[in-house]
Amino acid sequence: MAINDFKLQILSRAKLEVEEASQYYESKSKGLGKVFYLEFKSYSKTLKNIPFFEEKYNIVRILPLKKFPYTIHFTVDENEKLVSIQAVTSNYQDPNTTRIKL
Repeated sequence: MAINDFKLQILSRAKLEVEEASQYYESKSKGLGKVFYLEFKSYSKTLKNIPFFEEKYNIVRILPLKKFPYTIHFTVDENEKLVSIQAVTSNYQDPNTTRIKL
């Protein structure tokens, strides 16, 4: 079931996490950071059309990336037709030691 026309909001924390991951992958191999960023953008577009992926933490839903070990954490406001990306985290991060980004 495709539901179109959701607005997409990316919180500053998530933007910073995407930037950090892109820089990390770019430092490992030239062009890999761009590949990561493009995959994130592609999945973000998917969320605008089909935002109802697995609900993981109360109202927070998740969407894992396919090529990279990262997961997009987001909420959906059906009344406002808004998808809000809260965080983009590495599947290898310990949530107890990950620093909070503003």
